[in-house]
Amino acid sequence: MTYERVLEMYERMHEELTRESYLLGAGLKDKPEYDRILERYSALSDLRTATDLIKEKLNLHEDAPDEVREAYDRVIFTVLELYLSRRTVSLSQRMQAYEMSAKVRVDGEEIPYRMLPLMLQRERDRERRRRMYEATAPIIAELTRMKLEVYRLSLQHVRKDFGYPNLYEYHAARKMENLRRYASHMGDFLRETEKEYRELASHFFGRILGLGWGEVEAYDAPYLLSGFAYDVSLKGSDVDILKETLRRGGVSLDSLENLKIDDEVRPKKSPRAFCAPIRIPDEVIVVVKPSGAFSDVSTLFHEMGHGLHFAFTDRSLSVVDRYMGRVGTSEIFSFNLQYITDSPLWLEAFAEGWDEDFVAFRRFVYMYYRRRYAAKVLYETDLLARDDWEDVGPKMYERLLSEATGIHHHPSRYFVDMDWGFYSVDYSQAWEVEAALRKFLSEEFGRDWFFKAEAYDYLRGLWSLGVKYPPLKLAAKLWGDRRP
Repeated sequence: MTYERVLEMYERMHEELTRESYLLGAGLKDKPEYDRILERYSALSDLRTATDLIKEKLNLHEDAPDEVREAYDRVIFTVLELYLSRRTVSLSQRMQAYEMSAKVRVDGEEIPYRMLPLMLQRERDRERRRRMYEATAPIIAELTRMKLEVYRLSLQHVRKDFGYPNLYEYHAARKMENLRRYASHMGDFLRETEKEYRELASHFFGRILGLGWGEVEAYDAPYLLSGFAYDVSLKGSDVDILKETLRRGGVSLDSLENLKIDDEVRPKKSPRAFCAPIRIPDEVIVVVKPSGAFSDVSTLFHEMGHGLHFAFTDRSLSVVDRYMGRVGTSEIFSFNLQYITDSPLWLEAFAEGWDEDFVAFRRFVYMYYRRRYAAKVLYETDLLARDDWEDVGPKMYERLLSEATGIHHHPSRYFVDMDWGFYSVDYSQAWEVEAALRKFLSEEFGRDWFFKAEAYDYLRGLWSLGVKYPPLKLAAKLWGDRRP
């Protein structure tokens, strides 16, 4: 199969798979049918297709640009990923169906498993939080068993069919990056931010929970991070405030027919907000499940960052540059929009009841997630370079993430708290580049850049590039060695 034919088929398949993902995540469908979609496009998950592409790449003219050769590599690895997906799809679907239907009993009340994260955010009673968290133990055990089965089967194919010794080597090749070197960089980041984070965390552990460093449990984290402990309210609905923020910057969400928000609460809707770029840039849906916490508005802004990125992607870009890039590229723009809601200038315009302590609290939340994901990079780099996951994973996970955050991470979550393909690396790199982008925007357009049309004009230029460049390469192209 030719390169161009693969791109043509992939665009159609992506639309069907992403629409299926939206319907399931939005709670509009009970049973996943990814297998049927993958079967319809079986040629895209055939190793013979990968072989054809490799031969076509080898036959490129010797003067072919590096970007063309890299595009071939991205398409080849996309085919390999689809090959793995097709061979694990039945297991993955059973796992997703189980998670969607699972329920727990807490104090005589039956609660859908997917509703628990939102309930934990609102629960002030620590003992009830503990009971809610512990009630999920059987579900976590079953999800772990299922996920291990998916990863084991993937590892078999990665070794037998692709020739990589472990999942680390496969993903490092797929990302075209030295992940061990990046993990070392994340170790440096943890050491450099230790003092600031410990001071912030110790303050808010005590202020909000009445606990000290090392005394906070995983079931405390949702409430701690949600902001419910603060009597901060918004001067309007989350969606209205988002629209007004963007309107001041010359972006009218209501006029964007290709970008929609799904914020309806449904029992089976995933608690994890997401953006579904069904057809880039023509049909993009932002999906959130409000809990009533202040964090809802920052989550909405985060997902809208993805939404704007995909909705303003240049339609003339190739399928490779619209669909087959690193997810971290879009995370740069989602973080960029999200952290608008941490700015005192934005809070002054749209929130009531906040003070300097609340601003410091938002800084703590920011640092918590950055350090947590830095620790996940270290953890996943070590774990996936081996295959004795069940033996070493629980203790390694507990130690690395607990030390990085000061919050005890229960060892039972060592495998369910992991996304396929080193998402932790993409997140961490996106945070790095976003910090530089935010500094640049502030210096170029003022600290209130998020209310200025010229700042969004600049961002539109970046959004239009789609996923052509991975995070660190995009930063290098923007600023070179003079990164802000």
